[in-house]
Amino acid sequence: MTAPVKERGFELKPEALNAESTFGTNGGSRTMKHGAWVIAAITSCTNTSNPSVLIAAGLVAKKAIEKGLTVQPYVKTSLAPAARAS
Repeated sequence: MTAPVKERGFELKPEALNAESTFGTNGGSRTMKHGAWVIAAITSCTNTSNPSVLIAAGLVAKKAIEKGLTVQPYVKTSLAPAARAS
């Protein structure tokens, strides 16, 4: 994270690694620290026209839960195709 961009880093100052942000959610507040992991599955026409991608995303999420990943209350979860394929 602190390596120069030319070395495929982000050139962050060491103090930036301790950054955190508080935000409101569902009537409460949460704090997220720098480096928090975010996993997202993209639902789109692509997933509708290629259902194996949608199923693969669901299986990745299932395995993550089995490995102990928990879903925070500010994260909306769903497993559904979006628009119909043309």
